[in-house]
Amino acid sequence: METAIDFGAEAKPHPEDHVTTEQFVTMVVRSSKGNIEPTHGSWSSGYMDYALYKGIIEDYDLTNISNPIERRSAARIVHEALLTEFGERDEYEWSAAENLKDLYSCHTCVMHIAQMYVKGIMHGRDHNLFDAAGSLTHAEAAAIVVRMLDREQRIPQTGGRVFQSKSLTPDEAWELMLNDPTGMLVDVRTHEEYQTGHIQESICIPLRDISNNPFSVCVRKDTPLIIYCQRGYKSSAAAQALIDAGYSRVYTIPGIEQYPYNLI
Repeated sequence: METAIDFGAEAKPHPEDHVTTEQFVTMVVRSSKGNIEPTHGSWSSGYMDYALYKGIIEDYDLTNISNPIERRSAARIVHEALLTEFGERDEYEWSAAENLKDLYSCHTCVMHIAQMYVKGIMHGRDHNLFDAAGSLTHAEAAAIVVRMLDREQRIPQTGGRVFQSKSLTPDEAWELMLNDPTGMLVDVRTHEEYQTGHIQESICIPLRDISNNPFSVCVRKDTPLIIYCQRGYKSSAAAQALIDAGYSRVYTIPGIEQYPYNLI
């Protein structure tokens, strides 16, 4: 899925130009709300008025409306927009952000930066720096807004997390699913292979689909996911992709050539 950024009627800026606070807020709000008319008698744009009313921006942003926006301010604005406009919850596990050497350089920005980083919306700079006080080009700002709107474009950061897949015996897997009915048994072979015979109650989500978009498996990242394939190779690759995407309860069981399952 590709998401276009609407720059409105004004001339399209050069990708390498620095984006101002007003321009960035306009990109964020317009992408989610469409065109907004200025409030009567207001000296700022309708997008700034709306963002201030919704708590997406602060008075500080109005003071710096024409200045190049800092990355920490951009992180705060996008984070607040996700919470207020999209109802997207914060990531509970954000230890990967601890890899950023300057995470705590702005104590009021820590959670904004951490959430944008682990969600894969704003990437770090070189040498494990977020570059909190750095500026953004229009190209960088547009990419951030695209990732804000489209989860499939994000690359969540998982370094530092301790999640690992675990191998289960078939009996252990059945017991887990009996104890937790939210558990999913996932066959990661192709749909054609799945039709030749599969484990009862399993669903088919091919490895290619998981690699392209691991979030297609399920919404909750604490859902027990039990993965299998033909000989164990695809299930291992799928499990790693899910772990890298932040899923915390990922298991594998022997492939159908490795255990005498009753296939249907």
